[in-house]
Amino acid sequence: MAREISRQTFLRGAAGALAASAMLGSVRAGAEPPASGWQGLSSAIGGQVLLPDNGHFGSAKQVFNTNYNGSSPAAIVTPTSTADVQKAMAFAASNKLPVAPRSGGHSYTGASTANGALVFDLRQLPGGINYDAASGRVTTTPATSLWELHQALAAQGRGIPTGTCPSVGVAGHALGGGLGAQSRHAGLLSDALTAATVVLPGGQAVTASNAENPDLFWALRGGGGGNFGVTTSLTFATFPVADVDVVDLHYPQESFAQVLVGWQDWLRAADKRFWALADSTTEATGKHCRITATGPAGSGNGMASSITSAVGMQPARTDSHTFNYLDLVKYLAVNNLNPAPLGYVGGSDVFRTVDAGTAQGIAAAVNAFPPEAGRMIAIMHALDGALATVGPGATAFPWRGPSALVQWYVENNGAPTAAANWLTKAHQAVQQYSVGGYVNYLEAGQPASRYFGPNTAKLGAVRQKYDPGRTMFSGLNF
Repeated sequence: MAREISRQTFLRGAAGALAASAMLGSVRAGAEPPASGWQGLSSAIGGQVLLPDNGHFGSAKQVFNTNYNGSSPAAIVTPTSTADVQKAMAFAASNKLPVAPRSGGHSYTGASTANGALVFDLRQLPGGINYDAASGRVTTTPATSLWELHQALAAQGRGIPTGTCPSVGVAGHALGGGLGAQSRHAGLLSDALTAATVVLPGGQAVTASNAENPDLFWALRGGGGGNFGVTTSLTFATFPVADVDVVDLHYPQESFAQVLVGWQDWLRAADKRFWALADSTTEATGKHCRITATGPAGSGNGMASSITSAVGMQPARTDSHTFNYLDLVKYLAVNNLNPAPLGYVGGSDVFRTVDAGTAQGIAAAVNAFPPEAGRMIAIMHALDGALATVGPGATAFPWRGPSALVQWYVENNGAPTAAANWLTKAHQAVQQYSVGGYVNYLEAGQPASRYFGPNTAKLGAVRQKYDPGRTMFSGLNF
């Protein structure tokens, strides 16, 4: 529990923070500071403040990743307005409490239930999803799930580029980059971000866009969720959607390295209307690998033929479908539309190219996975197409030149140590080819430079400007 503070001390801290905000621009009305202590905060906001002695605290601190159910945050605040966020942020800064925002709660490191932190559970913020037909932009709250956003936009014939896990919160996904099935034609979700409202440490709310606080806006587009303040709304550009063809080509597991090189070769020749992932799964029923590709309606047979040619062998089975936009989201989600919480361990490696050596290293890591560690999926994501047309320094997301990344993911069946040990070995298997990692697949104990490369120093400068007291909890030191 945080120490009690006097009203005079609190007022001095809040006043200093608000005075400093004059240099930041776009400052909205400052928060009225709570009286003192937890009771003062609880009385000052419309939402709840849950402390460890509250009977609901145990369930409230839990996140999607059950490996972190034993965490010990200092308290959980559930703001019901931006003003609530401002007051709670001022309280945290004055009490020197680290702040951990929570949108979807899917972090690989349990970042939004961090020990000793004041957790901001943002699921009660009002505002919902607002689509503006005139501009083609959508504004939403940070904890809105990707599935909710897809549903609302599909009704308007529009879409956004997102990943394939629809229960993820939009803020966490977008602020780390946001890679997915539309990235080759529409870029990252962070590339579609046009503005955000951010409550900074100290309690001031600012707008971040190309016109206002552009350095903060730069950092929000790929610099990781919750590193600079609490984001309370996000506005994205959207694109018109159309039906697509999907083909799944299934191959023998022993051919995975060959499949990976063929996947890369096919993408090199494909225009940006086409997309594909390659993956390998190890589970109780065995091992299997595949390529899943999408393209404009009517292109399915051609896709299957050209991928087969690039791989250089016939698939064991090919499945073909034609989907509208929302059905594509459902299909790629597999069984994740209403997933139950589970324990998982994960990470990533970024590659300049997937040549024979890289592919063999990935395949060797997959083949070395011990089945007793759980269910493993190694997923290859493309980093080419539209997202590669943006300069590596134009946003905080640095991986605009490399061609692909692998996502290592293990549902650990209650054995996180075995899964983590294998993950270390997987990194070692591809170490000579890896140039970094993707911050949305953050791993504990890694240097920030692994995720931000040449953008690390600039991100550190932005953080020093907006969060000089390091109020925002981050699993990274920059």
